[in-house]
Amino acid sequence: MNRYHFNVTINGVKFKVNVNANNSVSAYGKVKRTYPMASKITLIRAERIWNRSIL
Repeated sequence: MNRYHFNVTINGVKFKVNVNANNSVSAYGKVKRTYPMASKITLIRAERIWNRSIL
């Protein structure tokens, strides 16, 4: 599982959104479904989430 960081702009107001997903396409889809009125969605960065229960 990965965490994706997006900048979302709605009516000129920019804010950051974090989404957990398997790939960037599904992460973008989650953000688009959550914020359907967004005029701009930009991927900032991606990071891997390590499963700490295995360690």
